[in-house]
Amino acid sequence: MKAAYERDAYSSCHEICTYLLQFGHTMAGHRAYDVMRSVDYLAARPDVDPARIGCMGISGGGLAATFAAALGDPIRAAVVSGYINTFAASILAVHHCVDNYVPGLSRIADLPDLAALIAPRALLMEAGTEDPIFPIGAAKEAYERIRRAYRLLGAEKKLAIDVFEGGHQISGAAAYDWLSEYL
Repeated sequence: MKAAYERDAYSSCHEICTYLLQFGHTMAGHRAYDVMRSVDYLAARPDVDPARIGCMGISGGGLAATFAAALGDPIRAAVVSGYINTFAASILAVHHCVDNYVPGLSRIADLPDLAALIAPRALLMEAGTEDPIFPIGAAKEAYERIRRAYRLLGAEKKLAIDVFEGGHQISGAAAYDWLSEYL
């Protein structure tokens, strides 16, 4: 039987993340890469309009959506739930799966800086008022920092936040209309 600290620290992503780190890779990088290759596949299909590709994700899926949209222009709109925050208030303050960690990233950027790279494309943040691992105060702070980038690019109307009563979950109340508007 595992000791209590081992049971409490275990997550399904721990083993693969630590193996990837040992070989100089990160799960965040692999997740973003997978999304970007999926977008490439979709864009190459004759039955898909490449100008109408979006993504949506929560938590680890929010990480994948944020990173892929920040890196890939083909993603025209993104909805990110339960993820965009500040590193200090989230992954550095609350126990998170190791897949959230990218060695050295905090030396050059914070999470709002990465999300701001999505500008001027559409971005909707969803944030639950009771999310225990991505605190609402820091989500609102991140939104304000991202908003400055959108304002500089004249794209402020393409950024929104849906703050909802709830925890670490998808709201969806504004997401589907948002995606319909921008895709």
